[in-house]
Amino acid sequence: MYISSAAPNKRSLGTLNGLAQSVASVQRAIAPAAAGSLFAFSVTNNVLGGNFVYVVMFTLVGIGLYFAAKFPKRGWTHGEK
Repeated sequence: MYISSAAPNKRSLGTLNGLAQSVASVQRAIAPAAAGSLFAFSVTNNVLGGNFVYVVMFTLVGIGLYFAAKFPKRGWTHGEK
């Protein structure tokens, strides 16, 4: 909903949607490898008993929820200014 309402006009909607899908695809490819590497690092170096990865992930979720709460409750249409 936010992606489609963020397009400046109807003609650029497809480009913006494709860009958003590409970014999401890259995140889905990188995130598991990053989490696995962070887990291996925390176990190998005994950082918080191997549980450092959970601290990092919960922190990232908290930051994401904070910024998600800042989104407007209602999207805007292309006719509004």
